[in-house]
Amino acid sequence: MSIKALAAPCGLAATLACGLLPQIALAHVIVGNRFFPATLLIDDPGVNDELSLPTFAYLTGPDGSQSYAFSFEWDKRVTPDLGFSIGDGYIHQNNPRANGWDNLESDVKYVLFRNPEHEFILATGVGFEWGGTGNARVGADQFTSWGPSVYFGKGFGDLPDSLNILKPFAVTGQLGASFSTHPVTVTTTWDRHERANVTDVDYDPTFFNWGFSLQYSLPYLNANVSAVDNEVLKRLIPLVEVAFSSPVANIGPVDAGNSHVATGLVNPGVIYVGQGFQIGAEAQIPINSASGKHVGAIAQLHLFLDDLFPDGVLGKPLFDGPQAAF
Repeated sequence: MSIKALAAPCGLAATLACGLLPQIALAHVIVGNRFFPATLLIDDPGVNDELSLPTFAYLTGPDGSQSYAFSFEWDKRVTPDLGFSIGDGYIHQNNPRANGWDNLESDVKYVLFRNPEHEFILATGVGFEWGGTGNARVGADQFTSWGPSVYFGKGFGDLPDSLNILKPFAVTGQLGASFSTHPVTVTTTWDRHERANVTDVDYDPTFFNWGFSLQYSLPYLNANVSAVDNEVLKRLIPLVEVAFSSPVANIGPVDAGNSHVATGLVNPGVIYVGQGFQIGAEAQIPINSASGKHVGAIAQLHLFLDDLFPDGVLGKPLFDGPQAAF
């Protein structure tokens, strides 16, 4: 399950003064003057009408297998504060060679509140990875897993003017857990050499998943701090994302081959924000040998459907209502 937004309106006066921001004001997560982009490794702290198609990722696994994943995710708002997402990916693997779909994933997310003055947003949700919907040869689990998550975003635009250069910084984060619906599998087979039944116990652990992103928004710098003359630079958001997963329960004995080691990725990269879309690219650096070998890569084309179809069912909530705020 990926350890993967409701816009607060700028207002007419702010819109006239925002520089680049008006071009993305209908798109994705905006809290006060802060635009939180769609991040590639973890999920962002809002609900929205969006489509990630395609997302391409490459990584070499701990066993030396090379995996190329082509995936999609569709996000839809039910109300201004409630949304769901559906995603899946096709995996091509070498050493050993295998092809197939991963398990289907779905999430439900609700924005609890946002504070425009302090550029802060908080949301919660629950996600599911539907076991048996993918190909076991590419690592798709045959049993469903699920888990709750908390998401947050905080911009630093409320810093004093003496620290203007730091105002474009922002952080987002995701904390959650993943539980298997089939935590222990016991298999008994006949060993003809030992002439006896052999029992194997397979553990599907409970995981604690957490990650965050550190962003420096040049669109924010251009709109609120100092003008950026270059048309390309003022649309860039350099960032670093990290995501970690630690087994915390139902791990099983180490001598039986069960890993107690945390795994994770560190992803430095950049996002380009266009009109109705964004393009992101990041390197994927495993934190240890259990997370993978060598540096991988991930790239994504992300479409803001609320920007592209603002008056259609694809681009606005199914039901109207007020946004959470405090």
